[in-house]
Amino acid sequence: MNSSKIVSIKPIPTGPQQSAVEFREVLRLIGGGEAGRDVSTSVVFTAPCELVMRRVMARYGFDRLPATYGELFGLFEYCDSLDAASGVGLRPKDQLDEWQAASFVVWRRKHPQLMPAIERYCAGDTDGLRELHSQQDTLTTLGRNYLMVKDDE
Repeated sequence: MNSSKIVSIKPIPTGPQQSAVEFREVLRLIGGGEAGRDVSTSVVFTAPCELVMRRVMARYGFDRLPATYGELFGLFEYCDSLDAASGVGLRPKDQLDEWQAASFVVWRRKHPQLMPAIERYCAGDTDGLRELHSQQDTLTTLGRNYLMVKDDE
């Protein structure tokens, strides 16, 4: 194996915040507890949390806030997938093209349904991403498809 091609997957210390950082703040603000176990339970955001969420939603091309825990947690996974595919926050800017080319191969094979969103996100096409999300009602679908693993299983 060529050791010059081995790269760390640890996040780089500079650059934009990834969604996980902001989502941890959201979870601190809305709590969770037993209500978070029922993914159909409505989510109500505090004023400070709503500001954070509106920023996140704009960054990832959504027009509305999540309405249920299922939508919220499905959104977490979705945005993490977009971030992982893009490499932003994971790799220095001069390595992003190579990272994205390699990650696109994997995403096309493993989750081809995500490629239209990934391509728009990586290109910085927030308007196109917003249009895609609106046409596909992505947030509702994420909530409907989100599965929570129960502790007793």
